[in-house]
Amino acid sequence: MIGGLYSELEAFEAILQHGSFTAAAKQLQVTPGAITRRLNTLEARLGAKLLNRSTRRLSLTESGRHYYAEVAPALAQILAAGERVHDLSAQPRGELRVSVPMNFGRLYVMPHVEAFLQRWPGIDLDLQFDDRFVDLIGAGFDAAIRIGALSDSRLVARRIAQTRRILVASPDYLARRGAPRTPAELIEHDCLHYTLFRDTPTWEFHRDREPLRVPVRGRLKANYGLPLVDAAVHGRGILQTATFAVAEELANGSLVEVMPDWSLLPIGIYAVYPSRDYRPRKVEAFIDFVEATIGEPALWDRVIAGQT
Repeated sequence: MIGGLYSELEAFEAILQHGSFTAAAKQLQVTPGAITRRLNTLEARLGAKLLNRSTRRLSLTESGRHYYAEVAPALAQILAAGERVHDLSAQPRGELRVSVPMNFGRLYVMPHVEAFLQRWPGIDLDLQFDDRFVDLIGAGFDAAIRIGALSDSRLVARRIAQTRRILVASPDYLARRGAPRTPAELIEHDCLHYTLFRDTPTWEFHRDREPLRVPVRGRLKANYGLPLVDAAVHGRGILQTATFAVAEELANGSLVEVMPDWSLLPIGIYAVYPSRDYRPRKVEAFIDFVEATIGEPALWDRVIAGQT
């Protein structure tokens, strides 16, 4: 009975993680029919319907939500125990789902994915690009790369790098409008605002340990950094951004730093994952690889200094 219940719960968990019977079957290396039978058996055992099924989507019933909330922690411990035993003698393997920021992932993760996959042939990597802090546990992610302040106490965080936050503009813009020397002068400039840093266009500076918050204005703002970098290169205004996002532009001179003697808060870059008790080897392999790839000093600082 225990073995049968385990396989039923494993199927239930896989359906919820992957959103379909077909994807769950692929993950567990069984047929979709086997997944259906296991779920039917579990529902019959409980005398309750756990999932609403339609041709378009699956959703938990009220009974399903309550049941999953009760069994999920225990099931996670059982699966982790099995992975720990397996990992003692096995190479990292299995599907690895990772959420990465869009620009950072494009610039500093994707160029090295092929080397990672060659190093670990047993891992299938599923990268999801999103600047939002997605719910790792609820969305079934194994890990994430996150930039900025962390707030989810359910996650384990490991700082893998740090980047400076700076102001940049094109030489053409500064020639036309002049270079501001103090934060107060920014009110006379077109400022490009990245809305995920702060909803309201207020930039915070630091000098002598005292914060100075300055409201800025401009005609362009966005929740994705790459178009703002392009706009700055084309002379649209002054951009507050992370050095990793503009390393190439600073190195080739299409952007220059503005007001370098005024400090903005640095930004931490973290690898996060759900479990405090156990980190699967596939997660450990990915985090170690990203950290080694970026290195110290950070990869973008080496680009700016012309060392790569």
